[in-house]
Amino acid sequence: MDYEAEEDFCWKLLHDLKPASEKQVPVEAYSEDNDQKCEHCHSIELIIKEGQYVCRHCNVIESRVIDDGAEWRFYGAEDNRSDDPTRCGMPTNNLLPKSSMGSMIGYYKYNKDNRDIGRIRRYLIWNSMPHWERTLYQIFEQLNNTGNTNGIPVKVIDDSKVFFKRASEMKISRGDNKDGLIASCLYYACLINKVPRSTKEISRMFKIDHDVLTKGNARFQELLKINVEASNADDFISRFGSNLNMNWADIDQCRELTKKIEDMEIVSENAPTSVAASAIYFYSFYKDLEINKKYISETCDVSEVTITKCFKKLQKYKNILLVSA
Repeated sequence: MDYEAEEDFCWKLLHDLKPASEKQVPVEAYSEDNDQKCEHCHSIELIIKEGQYVCRHCNVIESRVIDDGAEWRFYGAEDNRSDDPTRCGMPTNNLLPKSSMGSMIGYYKYNKDNRDIGRIRRYLIWNSMPHWERTLYQIFEQLNNTGNTNGIPVKVIDDSKVFFKRASEMKISRGDNKDGLIASCLYYACLINKVPRSTKEISRMFKIDHDVLTKGNARFQELLKINVEASNADDFISRFGSNLNMNWADIDQCRELTKKIEDMEIVSENAPTSVAASAIYFYSFYKDLEINKKYISETCDVSEVTITKCFKKLQKYKNILLVSA
């Protein structure tokens, strides 16, 4: 055996060994945003290893990494615990800030002190929401239920909650004033989001008189002073046409017809809903869509008398209105 060659090989292996400070460190472990530096060699190249800041050059442990994130400790189906041991909750709700902050008392159902702990837990829940936020919460639930029942988009419902919270912070409303203001918040939220509902529809949703909603609209503008573009007949055509089971080609034709009617100011004295319903009836009458006046009246919530009056006015201009329709 060539001992000299083997000895040279061993010395070569020792020569190729590098000190610990020269070992390559994975790039992902290097913390570039760290503003600390090593107290031993003054290097700023610190790495995170097993929850500690370690100097990349001299391997001195500088400090521990403190995680200021949420402590979830719950891993869903992979967790072997029967209860949820999380120590944090949902993000703070800006509409109900006080109620969003607090703590929960957990208890084990087989604990002998379960009854006492349960009572304490119940008292905590009762007192975790201030009375003024409890009132707001009940109104928000009313807006949720009313909006969802009547097919109002979630975005519109959320905007109405913001409007009411802002209005309630300016002035306290009670009785009919409060009922009208709640309905008005949803009414203006629909207008702003281009999915308008008529005042008659809104008052029926909240089961209040039309006069109460009218006063609520005045109070809304008095408190919030929001400039909202008024609705027009074209805003109602798509929804009315969809409710009447019209195809989209006919709905588009009705929208073009409605724009002509508004540009010519033929029935400008009528409400947008009346103009939209009359335009649909006018189009269906001359296109033989077999949609009768009574069905349109019931679906669009416009009286047959109003539709008939508008229809007679539109008939005088049928040669112009039906050019492209």
